Amino acid sequence: MSNTRRSEPGKPMRQERYASSAEFNRGLLGNLVARRCSLLERPEDRQLIWFIQQLSHERGGLKALAAELLQKYSDRIGTASMLKFGSRRGQIYNAAQVRCVRQELPSHTAESFLLRGESLGDANLDELLARDDEAIARRALSRMDGESITDRKCAAQRPTAYPAKVFSDLCAKQCSVANLTEFLERFCLDPASAIECGPWYFDDLISCLRDHMADGIKSSEAGTVVTALGRKVCETLDFALETKRMVLIDGLPRMGKSFSAKAWCEQHPGCARYVQLPSPPDDIGFFRAIAKALGVSCGRAWKAVQLRQHIEETLACGDLVIVLDEAHHLWPNLIDSRSLPSKINWVLTGLVNAGVPVALITTPQFLKNQVVMETRTRWTSGQFTGRIGHYEKLPDSLSKADLANVARCVLPEGDAKSIEMLVCYAQGSEKYLAGIDLVVCRARFLAARTHRKEATRSDIKQAILQAVIPSDAALAQALAEPQAKGRGRRFNGPLTAPQSPISATEESDAQAVSEPIISDRNGPGVLDIRSRLRAPQAEPEPVTA
Repeated sequence: MSNTRRSEPGKPMRQERYASSAEFNRGLLGNLVARRCSLLERPEDRQLIWFIQQLSHERGGLKALAAELLQKYSDRIGTASMLKFGSRRGQIYNAAQVRCVRQELPSHTAESFLLRGESLGDANLDELLARDDEAIARRALSRMDGESITDRKCAAQRPTAYPAKVFSDLCAKQCSVANLTEFLERFCLDPASAIECGPWYFDDLISCLRDHMADGIKSSEAGTVVTALGRKVCETLDFALETKRMVLIDGLPRMGKSFSAKAWCEQHPGCARYVQLPSPPDDIGFFRAIAKALGVSCGRAWKAVQLRQHIEETLACGDLVIVLDEAHHLWPNLIDSRSLPSKINWVLTGLVNAGVPVALITTPQFLKNQVVMETRTRWTSGQFTGRIGHYEKLPDSLSKADLANVARCVLPEGDAKSIEMLVCYAQGSEKYLAGIDLVVCRARFLAARTHRKEATRSDIKQAILQAVIPSDAALAQALAEPQAKGRGRRFNGPLTAPQSPISATEESDAQAVSEPIISDRNGPGVLDIRSRLRAPQAEPEPVTA
């Protein structure tokens, strides 16, 4: 391929000339970070670097992280001695304190803070020579030889102390977003970079990064609703992380298992990566999805074998748990006597056998495909089943309390009756937890039509009765009707819009909470919810905007 594919100034405008701009190279490459982590002994140090690497691929990249650190920990900027002595407003550093701070400044900067009677030729020479800096030593000796009487007089007029503000301003000037971003890149990639030493102007940076990671974990935990099903998912993922084994989590769809797995990965940013597997059967799409989650470079011209090698190099250290959601896509779509589960075999040989902890999140379709694969082909499941460290069968339904907690999280401004209606709809709908989010989304859409920010109880009821339930019923009817043969269907009558048998003005809020809530997910269908939201012999209640 030609190496002259570059855009010269003055050439005609072309869209692709900006494709290789440095602004698009945001994140740190996972395979290079893995090499840096392979030289670190303490697990907490490796987790910190993986945490930074993950943030580098989020919106804003390392620049956003640097800006947040400067804003959040502005009071901890300074050298080690400055943090020890303090830098209060109006504080003055005496001669001893100045000498301590001066030792931590760059050599060319320390010359600006000489004390009374000091010069490069006498009292300050020993201090500068102690730095083992040949350039500053030669400069000091040359100035000592050519020092004039005027310089001696200037030395006698220098101050005996310096304000702490001059040192704080110097550190703040050096502690810019650009300088801090460059330091973070070197910290995560350079094997010679000290793990506990920050830059001279931000000596406490590493501790700030650890505190920032801990605050992010606490914030993620505080904003997550943990159901009984979610606790089982988290316990199983904890087992995979601690034992370095493969686990299989099996549950019905729309139960919140994917949400729980994502939340767990967010609470373990330094030791977990979440991957949602794509449905296409090709290997390139499969490996590209994993490479993207790990932050591994994956060019469009790369082959599957190249992606696989980079992924294996990144995960070889065993620090990261790889959580594969929609794991039933690991099986081939077409199964015949010649088929082999190449993706399953790679998970076993390339990951599990190498000590990489793997978690498979899937539906019952996974085990059905495994039985079909073993029945129709010569492949046997003994190797795969023997490497499953734990199989977790999730419950088929959630309690009313768990559903209410999820509804309150999705609709924090909702009152008790609104939450009760959401729980009622979720228990009777095939969408289950997804139905709660759908109703709230529709209610907020209705509220936005009238320039309101929060959805009210009337919006919730209107969304359920006039939009969501008719949509569910129409879809179920369309799926149940036999498909007409031929090119099309002939309609003899006029085409009219379907009418909803129940309008929102015929409902009552009191009846919505007076009826018992069904406890079985497989109970009444979505159409039965109308009868439970209907008020017998009640006057129509207008729906307020």
